[in-house]
Amino acid sequence: MTELATDFVTRLPVRHPVRTHAGVAGERPNQRTSMPDFSKPKPHLPPTNLPPITAVARLCLSAGLLLLQTGASGRMVHEAIKEIANALGCDSVEVFCQHAAILVTIRRGDESLMQMSKAGEHGVNFRRDEAVREIIHQLMAGKLNCAQAQEAIEQVPVTTPKYPVWFVCLSTGLACSAFGRLLGSDWQSFLPTLIGSAGGQWLRHTLFHRRHNIFVIAAVVSFVAAFVAALGARLSGSSHAPVATVAAVLLLVPGVAVLNAQVDILEGKTQSRRRPCLARLLFAHLYGPRARPRPGSGPATSMMTSLLHLLHQAFFGGVAAMGFAVLFNCRPRMLPHCFAAGALALATRTIGQENGLSLAGASFFSALLLAIVDKVWRDSPSSRGSILAVVGSIPMIPGSLAAKALISVFAFLRSGQSQGPAVVIATWDNLIMLFSTLAAIGTALALPSLIPVVRSPDEV
Repeated sequence: MTELATDFVTRLPVRHPVRTHAGVAGERPNQRTSMPDFSKPKPHLPPTNLPPITAVARLCLSAGLLLLQTGASGRMVHEAIKEIANALGCDSVEVFCQHAAILVTIRRGDESLMQMSKAGEHGVNFRRDEAVREIIHQLMAGKLNCAQAQEAIEQVPVTTPKYPVWFVCLSTGLACSAFGRLLGSDWQSFLPTLIGSAGGQWLRHTLFHRRHNIFVIAAVVSFVAAFVAALGARLSGSSHAPVATVAAVLLLVPGVAVLNAQVDILEGKTQSRRRPCLARLLFAHLYGPRARPRPGSGPATSMMTSLLHLLHQAFFGGVAAMGFAVLFNCRPRMLPHCFAAGALALATRTIGQENGLSLAGASFFSALLLAIVDKVWRDSPSSRGSILAVVGSIPMIPGSLAAKALISVFAFLRSGQSQGPAVVIATWDNLIMLFSTLAAIGTALALPSLIPVVRSPDEV
């Protein structure tokens, strides 16, 4: 009987579970989906050569924070973190980037990790930005692994070369003096503006490395730079001491941060709802108040005066752009290109204003031309913006309008009831023109980068 029972059991057919389209026995198959390929490894079983997900998150945060603190826009931070995560085998990554912190959520198979890190003091250092990008490119090419890339990122602040302090101060002084000439100051106030702004930059560098509060630093530097420039202009017999005072403190204007904020708002990389407002301001002032033609005694005199004025604006625009390029720690080989970019931007804006465009309209077309020329000249398959277009647009930042608005506020506080309405109107006029010009420049710089890059079949 035992042998018969054993033979009966061995003869029973073996029933294997029927695997349907959903992969589970007994479920109703979905006719619209295809049969999965079970020869491929399951996604929840990562290969052994992939680094831990905690190391990937740490590298993403380290690179993102360094880019954010060196003047990169939110779009660049998002793209860099996504490139790192994709190169290290992650399925998806979500980035929440703000001024004070970065939040990263990484998924790989069944693993999921969310980490956040606070950002330190923000500045502008384009050579560090390029160094981080180069490390990311090497990681994507397989030349570096996760641990090597993390070590290289941590060494970037130490190994990145920089200009001597005296050269940075001198370049900043020349840039602010060039801004003074662009604002209409005379030659007597050129040297006092240079000395005041150069001394202010040295003082800012010293106080910043001693870990003082940034608001205290801004207050002290603005007072010292403005006082030295105004006193020197008075002693040299200049009649443009207020212009020298404004030009000397333009080193404190966060031009790159303002342009990055405008680009991030347009690209949706920030938690802001001010895009419709900025668009209305832009289109209201593109065809808003027009600049008055420059008077002249005749056609020949007017043409010669306009040509000299155009050359004057282009030259000092290039000087201002090159001076701030040194302050932003651009590579030495890029300084002539920064000079050419600033000269092109100021020449285009001057031509636009002389032909009846408003300040916002002329700035828009100037920045757009600069961004297009830069993108075509680089001929890069990447959709990232270039630091050359940003530096070339710095001389067009209307820092004088912000200074005039603040001066108007203080004048309103000191004025009586009879002068109050006129001062309020002047203040609002300066503020609206300031915001509309910034919106115009940011929109123009963002437009070429929003155009998708078309690649040939060989590059795909």
